[in-house]
Amino acid sequence: MGIKRIIISHKRNDCIGCGSCALLAPKNWKMNDDDGKSDLVGGDLKKNGIVVAAIDEADLKDNTYAAEACPVNIIKLN
Repeated sequence: MGIKRIIISHKRNDCIGCGSCALLAPKNWKMNDDDGKSDLVGGDLKKNGIVVAAIDEADLKDNTYAAEACPVNIIKLN
């Protein structure tokens, strides 16, 4: 039995750069110095500007807090 992986998606085009995700889950989020928006560490850009990445179940709690704190509700966990 392996470690359960969680899929995170981030609608980066709609990011307002508040930084709450990077503050609450710094292992998985960083702020981009060029445009001030957040980047999902290890994420792959998909259609429509959505970035997705797999995270370990151990990181679920911090990323749940990040998703809940996002004022524009653009972080989803599956």
